[in-house]
Amino acid sequence: MKKILITGGAGKIGRHFVHKQATEYDITVADIQTNHIDFPENVRVIEADLSNYKTCKELTEGMDVVIHLAGIIDETENDDALDINSLLIKNVFKATAVNKCDRLIFASSAQTIEHYPNDLQIDKNRPVRPHNLYGVAKCLGEALASYYADQQGISAICLRIGAYEFAEDHTEMNTRDLSAYLHPDDCNQLLVGCIETEGLHYEILNAISNNRYKRLDISETIEKVDYRPKADAFELFKHKSE
Repeated sequence: MKKILITGGAGKIGRHFVHKQATEYDITVADIQTNHIDFPENVRVIEADLSNYKTCKELTEGMDVVIHLAGIIDETENDDALDINSLLIKNVFKATAVNKCDRLIFASSAQTIEHYPNDLQIDKNRPVRPHNLYGVAKCLGEALASYYADQQGISAICLRIGAYEFAEDHTEMNTRDLSAYLHPDDCNQLLVGCIETEGLHYEILNAISNNRYKRLDISETIEKVDYRPKADAFELFKHKSE
């Protein structure tokens, strides 16, 4: 079984992935606060402050895959969020490279390109155009992942995650949100593809569901990691958007 560290694993994305995949992988969850979360008994849970590099180095030692989900979700112009997210990215990525883990999977964001017009579909080859400082930190992560892939030889995949929501929680039904929607089960399938697909060096992959209208182009995601999204937000939330 592959040994996987999930930073920020007590968040929505991490919890859903762990509960679905706990029997498939040897999973360690690291988060700054974990006492309010129930995980399967075979999952190792560590309360950890990732702003400390030594802690990150200890956590990543012996891991095959590191999935970096940790960070402050703040889409305002908050310098603290930029500083903290950048520090966590720097520490986790460096530790992953130093310990020669096979693969780094980074939860980037559609916020890296969100200043483009809403009616324009974005592929990964367009220059980054973040709308806020949260997006700026994600741009840093993509660049640093590229650096460590090229300089240290680790495999790095950056996922530009769209509007990840459980159906019962998704209340904002404007067209942009629907076009960027990522169903939790589609996200899980994508993460498994990123873990299992061999021969990848450095990739930026768009991560949304199979929505009728797509804010992000997922054709390369489908090609590179055999992504097979099933959800279409325009059908799933049809009754809410009418």
